[in-house]
Amino acid sequence: MNSIGIDISAKKLDVAMLRVDGRRKQRKFDNTPKGIVELIAWIGEKGECRVTMEATGVYHLDLAFALDKAGIPLMVVNPRQARRFVEAMARNQQTDASDAFDLAEFGARMDFVPWRAPPANAFALHKIGRGISLLTRQHDAFGNRLHAAEATTETPREVVAMFRRLLRALEKERAKLVEKARALIAADPNTLRRFELLLTVKGIADTSAVAILSELIVLPEDLSAKAWVKYAGLDPMSKQSGSSVQTKPKISRRGNARLRAALYMPALTAARHDPNLKVFVERLQASGKEGKQPICAVSRKLLHGIHAMFRTNQPWDSQRLVASAKQPQKTA
Repeated sequence: MNSIGIDISAKKLDVAMLRVDGRRKQRKFDNTPKGIVELIAWIGEKGECRVTMEATGVYHLDLAFALDKAGIPLMVVNPRQARRFVEAMARNQQTDASDAFDLAEFGARMDFVPWRAPPANAFALHKIGRGISLLTRQHDAFGNRLHAAEATTETPREVVAMFRRLLRALEKERAKLVEKARALIAADPNTLRRFELLLTVKGIADTSAVAILSELIVLPEDLSAKAWVKYAGLDPMSKQSGSSVQTKPKISRRGNARLRAALYMPALTAARHDPNLKVFVERLQASGKEGKQPICAVSRKLLHGIHAMFRTNQPWDSQRLVASAKQPQKTA
């Protein structure tokens, strides 16, 4: 059977094929709905194939669902496994194309473990969460416009009334989706358990719990907390070139913007009202962290804590999460 490796980025799909006759083929496709359709058609022309890709970032999910729906055998591997495989192969070159061929080699040489799409219930919750996120963004945008319209007496009353009607309509539609999400959550004991664990976090209420859970529910079970942070684009990134270019570390933003947004208000609330995280933030501010940096750090802590809760089935415990937060710093 032909083995295909796909290296996925935000805009491109680098595809490498190792044919059973030893020949190699390479293609690029746009990482768009149209590009995915073209890729699936291309694979269909090549006979029996199986595909290997990494479970990294936010970009692999749409492709994984599309391949699964098309009936193409797919293995989604842990990035750590793929990295160790490449190290064992002693490669001295790394490009998007070579990464794709390495994944094709992995799929050809290692035991092929088929990827299983999340249950229909989980996928439905994921899509409803996306709908809630869209309505929330629209509600915020129209709320800002209403505020601006009400700030001047020159705005016609009809315009103000229009914005108020739109806001009420958005709130009504969002409430319907939240109700449907709660029904989906209640229908599955494991999902309900995770939802209830989320509600033990100071700063997370029903709507934010739905938003967070709907993004996490489609991730592979074996991803680490560090992988969750990277998936959310909350991993730190800095730039350095020689001695003249060196930027301060900041979050990469190369991940799921919806998950970051869902975590932001809970992180802001937790930073103010969770005693341990409040001390953690104060220490960060004392060390020179400013602006949104402390809140991004709290968002990372929330993800690590949620990962631990799901793994251990234990409620939120910020004292363990920031065990050293209350310990005074040593002075020189």
